[in-house]
Amino acid sequence: MFSIKQRDLYPTSVYVADIYDAKENEEYKKFLIDLSKRDKGRSYISKKGYQSDPILWKEKVFESLLEKSSYVTETIIKNITGQNVYFSGNNEEVLQTTVRSMWGNVTPKGGYNFIHVHPSAWMSAVYYIQIPNDDSPLIFQDPRPARMMDFQRTVLINDEYYEHQCKVGELILFPAWLPHYVNPNTSDELRISMSFNIELLC
Repeated sequence: MFSIKQRDLYPTSVYVADIYDAKENEEYKKFLIDLSKRDKGRSYISKKGYQSDPILWKEKVFESLLEKSSYVTETIIKNITGQNVYFSGNNEEVLQTTVRSMWGNVTPKGGYNFIHVHPSAWMSAVYYIQIPNDDSPLIFQDPRPARMMDFQRTVLINDEYYEHQCKVGELILFPAWLPHYVNPNTSDELRISMSFNIELLC
């Protein structure tokens, strides 16, 4: 009887790219496990797990990961703006991106990352090196304050949280302001990932 049109306003985009390479992935894994055994690390958002200092972008072993991530980021920005991107180091006066914080996560059984955001970044990324089971999703929370007021919508749609079941070799990029967390590892096997922040230089 009636024509009903739906327009979804203010969407939040999350990007997933498969950049898996078995040899590179094994090198990342070996490096991080070794580092976690000899380095104290930090624990800003990680509980019962190892989190390295955010300087791993300097390590040669992660050059390929950064190159692939740069290509994915460049493609995303080109799709958004319609223009090419030149990364930090070129002299072109166009959009540039850089990574100045990159860290590793080694999470044993019982370890987890509580809900958080990544200040001072444009986009954040996670690359999954080892996932021990199928109950290790990356969970995003609806960032809009209105969600706390809209109990009826939560009952109807149950969309306050979104779970992305991650796979080894996946690179996941999302706005740095988007709240996210990871549940406790329930396996005896380590959960291993790389996290980093991408800054946009305008």
